[in-house]
Amino acid sequence: MAPQLAPEMRAVLDRLLAEDGPQPDPTILPPAEGRALSERLNRRWNTGTPVMARELVVETADGRRAYVYIPDTDTGGRAILYIHGGGWCFCSAATHEGAARQLAQACGAAVVTFDYRLAPEHRYPAGLEDCAAVWAGREAILPGRRWSVAGDSAGANLAMALMLRLAGRDLPQAGLMFYGVWDADFESPSYQAIADGPGLTRDKMRRFWDFYADAGARAHDPCLTPANAPDALLADLPPLYLNAAEIDPLCSDSQRLAARLHAVGRGDVFDLVPGVTHGFMQMSMWLPQSVAAFRRAGDIFREMT
Repeated sequence: MAPQLAPEMRAVLDRLLAEDGPQPDPTILPPAEGRALSERLNRRWNTGTPVMARELVVETADGRRAYVYIPDTDTGGRAILYIHGGGWCFCSAATHEGAARQLAQACGAAVVTFDYRLAPEHRYPAGLEDCAAVWAGREAILPGRRWSVAGDSAGANLAMALMLRLAGRDLPQAGLMFYGVWDADFESPSYQAIADGPGLTRDKMRRFWDFYADAGARAHDPCLTPANAPDALLADLPPLYLNAAEIDPLCSDSQRLAARLHAVGRGDVFDLVPGVTHGFMQMSMWLPQSVAAFRRAGDIFREMT
């Protein structure tokens, strides 16, 4: 039996339908149109999020803008590089500003976001290379801090890929991974149970993967499918926190990765959040489970760092 939506999650979905009406699937529109639609619908989630003590826009060493959110609870010692989701194709630092603010407030640390090149115009590894460039130049953004990484969905995939690519060199202190893309197995239990959504669907994920990377590379490149990474690479990762939305085609991805991490002897924390859909942490202004998930991530972050 498929899992049931929590009443609060159902209320959010009903409200979105009432406010926006039926919307086209952005993955079947021309890329620029799909991106514009996703941008418009996701910027609403920036409303009512925490006010920061300081906000900065800093030019990175590779010429892009980094957006820095420093909460009043910041002690000056830690920072988090947050990589936004959107199927490697959509969204931006602007659509995830609210999430960055929530994460900063919950963790009591500065959070830095940025834009990376998007597929299908810029396929793998372009986006990952951008993440690596910002990571390498992080001292110029906020000097003298102990850095961690975080990401949601495809952004979590990029954050994990960044750590795997570093392979023991210059690793972050910790990683916060929210409902990440860890595999490309479209026959997993959750891909079958939640194939048609609500929200993210199996067909959308197939298209995201096709936009991003060749099918032949997915099985053997751990920076594409971290769930298939060798034990040695997984064992060398910094402490991780992972969560998954129960009503999400990607749920099995996180369950399987958590099992792999446990099997190599790690003590990472994994939470399954019941009754919510993919992307629920964007919805903090309406969804109490989102606020609770950020608070939980902040508590675990403090323990890990």
